Amino acid sequence: MPNFRNILYISSGNDEHQSPGFRKAVELAREQSSLLSVLLIHPDIPKEHESLKKKFRNYLNHDIESSMSAVMKDMGIEENSIHTSILVLEANQIPPAITIIRHVLKKDHDLVVKDAEPVEGGRGFKGMDMTLLRKCPCPVLLSRNAPDTAATSRYTVAIDPESREKREKDLSLSLLRLADSLAGNKGAEIDIVSCWEYELEKIMQYKAWISISRKEIDNSVEESRKTHLSELEKLILEAAISTRYHIHHMKGRPEDIIPEFTVQRETKLLLMGTVARTGIPGFLIGNTAENILEKTACSLLALKPDGYISPVRPE
Repeated sequence: MPNFRNILYISSGNDEHQSPGFRKAVELAREQSSLLSVLLIHPDIPKEHESLKKKFRNYLNHDIESSMSAVMKDMGIEENSIHTSILVLEANQIPPAITIIRHVLKKDHDLVVKDAEPVEGGRGFKGMDMTLLRKCPCPVLLSRNAPDTAATSRYTVAIDPESREKREKDLSLSLLRLADSLAGNKGAEIDIVSCWEYELEKIMQYKAWISISRKEIDNSVEESRKTHLSELEKLILEAAISTRYHIHHMKGRPEDIIPEFTVQRETKLLLMGTVARTGIPGFLIGNTAENILEKTACSLLALKPDGYISPVRPE
């Protein structure tokens, strides 16, 4: 399980008191005795106002400090119990996501936390967030405000037990153990979702080119289901989860099932991996994960496999 010791929170420049992401970053920093760094990237200041740059940065820095103090007081946390730092940078005509990733590489951050950019309809993630999900070398937590109406807080972890290689299996284990750690600390429960399909089922029904009975088709589908479920149960057993969990072994495409599942279960946080299947170096999110993210309405914590190297180069 990832052990977050050097957390980077991305400020939007608004009141941190209204930020679900900042509260989560503070919470994690306190629980894991982590360093918490706050990064704010502001738009470029026109050359004709260059003299105002220092004053503007001081203002932003002071504003963040005040907001942080107010949030920690509201959460009942003493300020000196968490080691924090603040950095205010000018964009310098560089996309903010690239600046963030370069900062992660330079300072060796092991988690990036930010508020998800608002999207129409409340589902999916916008440009900067998607760039971080694709190219940031460390886990990314995108937070959203959600009504706390469920009787029990739920964390959903989406995994594929049929790993093609060791790093994919290790990623699934990390997701399960991280969900266990996060949910267990809150007295929450975990929904473990895994989707399966028998790829030849539809093809086998076309009898114009093959002779096979409905019973044989059903037997093949059932055998596929059992094999997939067995692998899932083995993975969960190996993860040694101590938190109360529920297994949801569902037939269908993950991009159709998982987003709707998180809505129905009032999921607090979706944990999922971004696994390379495209063959394009540095591009970690395949079509399935992209399609899930397009429809996701809750907060998201995305992990990458061990050994991932970002295509973004340090400065």
